[in-house]
This record gives sequence, C-alpha cells and structure tokens, in this order.
Amino acid sequence: MAYYFYFYSMTNLEETLKEIKETIAEHRISYLNNEQAVRAQLIEPILNSLGWKTSNPKFVRHNAPGEDGKIPDYTLLKNATNRLIVEAKNLSAILTDIKIVNQLSGYCYNQGVDFGVLTNGICWLLFNTFQRNPQDRIVWQINLEKDSVESVSRKLSSFAYGNIDELETLIQTNKALEKNWDTIITSIDSVVGIISQTLANRIKVSNPRFRIEAKNVDAFVKHKIVELFELTEDEYDENNFNKGDNAKSSETKFSEIEDNIFQRRKPKKDRVNISVTFPDKTRLLDPMVVETFLNTIKKVGPEKIKDLEIICSTVPLISEDKHPKYHQRHLDNYWVMVQISTAEKIKVLTQINERLRLNLKIETFINGDNAIGIIAN
Repeated sequence: MAYYFYFYSMTNLEETLKEIKETIAEHRISYLNNEQAVRAQLIEPILNSLGWKTSNPKFVRHNAPGEDGKIPDYTLLKNATNRLIVEAKNLSAILTDIKIVNQLSGYCYNQGVDFGVLTNGICWLLFNTFQRNPQDRIVWQINLEKDSVESVSRKLSSFAYGNIDELETLIQTNKALEKNWDTIITSIDSVVGIISQTLANRIKVSNPRFRIEAKNVDAFVKHKIVELFELTEDEYDENNFNKGDNAKSSETKFSEIEDNIFQRRKPKKDRVNISVTFPDKTRLLDPMVVETFLNTIKKVGPEKIKDLEIICSTVPLISEDKHPKYHQRHLDNYWVMVQISTAEKIKVLTQINERLRLNLKIETFINGDNAIGIIAN
C-alpha cells in the first residue's frame, strides 16, 4: 500500500535519494557490515533533507540514552520533545527480524514515543508503537533500490520535520485515499475509461443529437494523455502497469482509428531514435528504440551487464526474476528493465559502453533518418 505526503523540499529530497542510490550501487560492499558508514553516508543525508538537522542537538540527539539506560541511534526532537526514534543497521540486516523490531519497539515504548523508524540505508520501515493490533504496527516499508524515487520521497516525507505534528492524521488520511483509489484506478486504461465517459457525457449534453463511438473517444483521450505527459505511443504501453503478458496490445485496440484521430488532429512529433555501431561494424538501428536497446544488450551479453549492477527506476537493469510492477522484456535467461524513457536508455547504453570499454558508437536520429548527434565513440 502506498502513502502520499507532500513536503516543502520534495525536490531536494528526491535529488538526495538519487545520489544515495548511485552511491549504494558503486560502494555497496562498504555498507554490508559497516553501520557507521551507513549512518554517515546514507541515513543522515536523508534526515537532513527531511529537515532534521543532524548536527544540531535541538533537532537530533545521537546515541542519547533514555531513562531506562537503553541507547537508540537517533532521537528526533521538535520543541524539546522526543518525536521519533530512528534505529540504524548495516546493509546486511533484515529489518523485519523480530529481534530488531522488538529493539525499536522497546526504545519507543519506554520513551513514550508514538513512532519509530528502522533503516539500513536502503530499506526504511515506519513503526507505530501503540497500535493495539501488532499487525498494524508496521505502517509501511520502502526500498530505495526497488521502489520509485517519487514513492520513496513521499513516504519518507511523512515524518519530515514540517509534517511530524500531523503524522497520525496523514497516515489515516492516506489509508482512506489509497483504499478508495484502488477501487477506481487499476491501470492507465482505467483512467482513459473514466475520462472518456466524462467527455462523452459532456458532448451529449452540449449536442444531444450528435453520436460518437466509444472507441473514438477512447483513442482521443489516449492521445491527449500521451501528449500531456510527452510520451510516445510505445512509452504509454510500457507504463500501462496493469498490462499482462496476454493483454491485448495498444495497436490492436486503437489501430482502426489511429490515423483519423491521432494524425489529423496534430502532426506527428519528431521522435528521437538511436543507432549503435560495434567495432566489428555491426550496426543496430531498429524503428523502435526499445528494440535497439534490447539488441545491443543481447549482443554485448546480459550476463556481463548484470555484473555492472545498473539500476533503472529503482529496478535492476538485468535481473533473473520478473518484477511484479515494472515492464520488463525477457532476454535469454534474464529480464531486462525497459520502462524508462529514450533519454534514459541512451544514458544506460553509454554507461555500459564506458564501463565495459566497448568502443561503441552511439548516435541519435530523428525518426531513424537523419543523425543529430553522436553520444559516444
């Protein structure tokens, strides 16, 4: 279940999270058994972005013993009152281990603090101390490597300095919103359906005698969503998160009226395509960027790229297991993350090229025709 909160420096927090993800990807081994490094390099930058000034004892007390003599890692204060306990672990720790949860629970209970946080720098767990039902005490869990930056930042912002007074209210409000949202929205296509129905009703009111087919309204709305969020048709389908392996493709659903609705209303936008040329003169240039992307990975070797531990939108670029949420393509014995923009695909290919020293020539084109730039040689 997702919880959504709004924080005054969300942009700053998201930038911090992106930097930390890069740090983890590059230095993961350093954090496996080094809790101090986790605190200084992963946890404290996030706490500071949330408004908790870790260098100021008015905001954060480090290793401050409670009346019972037990010493939590961080005690967060507002107006000289203890508001939140944060317990840090190294990267190898499993936060849901009952001993670890009970440790945090004891700190919070003995100090009369309503909420606590467990974290190993990647995973964060919000704990509600005095919930009567033990199953409800874990409010949410997040993973910087698996969840989107936006989702992580919204949840972390629930206990930001500016939100801490309203944390309980925020949790209850967002539980209600999330529960009811799930009964309405299940995919991007469900959004199209809701908007289409509203649009059709307005047309009927303004012109009762006019008749328009539902499929034409759906196609028009889809086009407007693609235009609004600056997506390509392919990216729309990749982001349709409820799309299963056996679901009908967008082409089947909309191709009958695509020319009439999409092309006549607005000239087709120029689309950036990419070309990848290998030292052996093999050149990959498919009309679809995603196919060039996949074919390049296939030729280089997904097993080699997997060892680079590249993360895309919090998901490994190459993984052995399919992610339940993100759109991936099956390649040999692996799953490849493709739910990223063309610009991100270019960045990933460039990173692969540089780190493996492949001497690839990566070029960008407009609609696969005219070269507009060379990314890397």
